[in-house]
Amino acid sequence: MTNLFIFNSDFRIRDNPALFHAAENGESLVAMFIHNPKKWESHNESDLKIAFQIDNLKNISKGLAELNISLKVIHAEGIGDENKKIVEYVKNNNINEVFINKEYGINEINRDQNLEKEIANLNKKLNSFDSSVFLPESIKTQSDTFFKVFTPYSRAFRSKLLTKKLEVLGLPKKQKKKIQESDEVENISISAERKKILELYLIGEEYALDKLDKFIDHKIHSYKEKRDYPAIDGTSSLSPYLSSGVLSSRQCLFKVFEKLSEEEEGIKTWVNEIIWREFYKYILFHNPRVSKNLSFSEKYDDFLWSDNQDHFIAWSKGKTGVPIIDAAMRQLNSTGWMHNRLRMIVAMYLSKNLLIDWRKGEKYFMQNLIDGDFASNNGGWQWSASTGVDAAPYFRIFNPITQSEKFDKKGDFIKNWIPEISSVKNIHDPSTDERNDLGYSNHLVDLKESRKKAIEAFSKFSK
Repeated sequence: MTNLFIFNSDFRIRDNPALFHAAENGESLVAMFIHNPKKWESHNESDLKIAFQIDNLKNISKGLAELNISLKVIHAEGIGDENKKIVEYVKNNNINEVFINKEYGINEINRDQNLEKEIANLNKKLNSFDSSVFLPESIKTQSDTFFKVFTPYSRAFRSKLLTKKLEVLGLPKKQKKKIQESDEVENISISAERKKILELYLIGEEYALDKLDKFIDHKIHSYKEKRDYPAIDGTSSLSPYLSSGVLSSRQCLFKVFEKLSEEEEGIKTWVNEIIWREFYKYILFHNPRVSKNLSFSEKYDDFLWSDNQDHFIAWSKGKTGVPIIDAAMRQLNSTGWMHNRLRMIVAMYLSKNLLIDWRKGEKYFMQNLIDGDFASNNGGWQWSASTGVDAAPYFRIFNPITQSEKFDKKGDFIKNWIPEISSVKNIHDPSTDERNDLGYSNHLVDLKESRKKAIEAFSKFSK
């Protein structure tokens, strides 16, 4: 009576529904990881994120061993090859039942539906679980449809939180016997420079849970006041752990409500950010378009984006001539992470001021972020580009200079990442002479003129 659990995107042992239920019979259990570089490449997964997941998996393997659960590593050539390898393993190893946590991308949904049929052909059962806080089918409007705007969704989500007791699952049951020695988890090829970036992020769900506790105990109360200032350590910094499933949204909400109430604005604001994560997964589930490299809003399918490759390269390398944007891009390229306020600023600049297709920016982020999460990344980019789920109109365009003056008033963040302009009179927008003297880029576009051009372009698709 050996069961099989397959790691998809939840790299933790605790509060892992499929793993927990796979272990319930207590006989023997194999946990499987699929090493699949072709899939990672096709999904634009960052080498940093994959290496981070593999390091976490090595740590998980020790915890699994203590529970007499073996870790099996198999290799596949793309997502279409995964089911073949899984079925082959099930047939050859007398597996009783298979357990997975669902993923919401269209390819993953199709893969799992096909796997269910193929497992059934073997007279076996595929057990699918949901590691979201609530099933995406369970939150509906009063007219029995699905939400497309965050605020009413969040109200329904919070209402559900009040009526349903939030619980997290503990460790899976220890198995009677370990049926085989665990496989070594193979590293991926990563440059020395990227390895140094990886060292910035400690691994393990114990570390992530401790980090969550410390944030709730010491920083959450001032979260609302500090979260928008990139020079301040005012955020939870939990995104790498959430995006790789080292930590679950449910664990976050359970911990915060175990200790605190939502009476304080800081707590309410942070809980809102967790709900945003759940919302973007919900949107991904109910709107397969966003998995197909399409805008959420169909009316923008024929939008004429700029194909100025020089502008895109300048943006990606932090050479736009807008200090806050260049500093943000340098932070991303040097650390694999970017402050959330800055993500909005740089995304809006690319898609509105430069009128470059948001999908190019979305892809660049996914390929370079250690916390790249497809649903959240896609949702954030489409929100900034006004092609996604947002009640605000297309003519909301951040002025990056104004944003810089507001959220990096003294220029501390800019000076940290662009030290060559630390001495200028106006750190937010140096003069032409200062730029020329210091070798700092001039503006790619005039901000006022490009804003006007963007509004004109978007207005043609506004109906």
